[in-house]
Amino acid sequence: MAEVINFVVAILLGAIIGLQREYDQQHTNVRRFAGFRTFILIALLGAMVGFFSEDISAPLVSLAFISVILLSIVSYIISYSKYKDTSATTEVAAIMTFVIGVLASQGILLMASVLGIIIAALLTFREKLHLFAKNMKREELFAMVTFALISLVILPFLPHKNFSPMDVPILRDVLIATPLNPAILSQLNVFNFYNIWLMVILVAGISFLGYILVKILGAKKGYGLTGFVGGLVSSTAVTLSMSKESKEHRKFTIPFVIAVVVASSTTFIRIILEVLIVNSALLNMIILPMGIMAITGYLIALGLWLKKSKTKKVKEIKFKQPFALGPAIKFGLFFALIIFVARIAQLVAGKVGLYFTGILSGLADVDAITLTMASLSASGDVASKVAVTTIILAAASNTLVKAGITWFWGEKRFAKYILIIFAMILAFGLGSLLLI
Repeated sequence: MAEVINFVVAILLGAIIGLQREYDQQHTNVRRFAGFRTFILIALLGAMVGFFSEDISAPLVSLAFISVILLSIVSYIISYSKYKDTSATTEVAAIMTFVIGVLASQGILLMASVLGIIIAALLTFREKLHLFAKNMKREELFAMVTFALISLVILPFLPHKNFSPMDVPILRDVLIATPLNPAILSQLNVFNFYNIWLMVILVAGISFLGYILVKILGAKKGYGLTGFVGGLVSSTAVTLSMSKESKEHRKFTIPFVIAVVVASSTTFIRIILEVLIVNSALLNMIILPMGIMAITGYLIALGLWLKKSKTKKVKEIKFKQPFALGPAIKFGLFFALIIFVARIAQLVAGKVGLYFTGILSGLADVDAITLTMASLSASGDVASKVAVTTIILAAASNTLVKAGITWFWGEKRFAKYILIIFAMILAFGLGSLLLI
């Protein structure tokens, strides 16, 4: 039965990729060697040779793989001579589809599915990606490349072990002079430079995903979509922008409310994603409260949208590109500070100290305390329930800050909507603490 499922997955993935290629050919009148049926057959070929071979490095797999490559090369030569088209997208996709078929036959279904979906997405959004590259500013490209190079070069060389401020002579003298108990000072080995920089890359990567979506989809596709993709980059930026807009266009309150509520709800999804990556063991506890708050916000936004209130053209929100090195370093320093403060608070005041740290940290940023609690829980330094509670309190604190932004910078009717909705979201989220 398992073998049948493997073959079905391979065929379905080949069909998805082939359908996209067939659609593209039908709408461009440029015929390639592979369309809907051929891609299914290529995936099926990969599944068959993978099934009849002992492993993916077997001679039969290699021979079939070389054959697909040669077929793709011949196809490219013919297509170029006929259409003068230098694109090799279909040929490369065909080769990768064969590999996906082999992976599926070996039972590596998750990787095969992820690769298949990524290939289909890249092919589908080809024009959007080209437009994104065309509209990219030089400083954005420079910042992205610089950050990527520094990440790849620096990360492998950072020490992957914990350090304490007591290891630094100057800091050691300062800490000894404080009234802190020596027993506490001896337990401050919480600085792992490898992990700190890895968290910086993680947060920048999630923000960059949202930034790409804004660039590809545009920030003028409706306030709901603007709020969602904006929430991946910075829900605070969305809140501030919509608050100012609400004062300038007092007749259009509801669309601005929808954008802020969706952006803030997306923040809860972002928290779930960060916990999943850093410490998946917390997922079963964090997903309930964060999921409830996110769903509550989305449902309220949907209800407001269904009212079909008057609307206006969406004004583009100016997001700072998240791969700038300066902000990344600042976040790294802030993350290190939160780790340090959280550890001291835990040693001095136990879980109450952590809760207080979570609330204070949430006033400025929810990512740092989320990653801190997930990391400390993963290392066994903090109980899972305490870590989840601290994250929820930080999220609640951060939500209240955004409510304050709407009150001080937004139109009062708009702000009242946000205050009521946020109160409902937090009531459900904090109430869910009783269930974990």
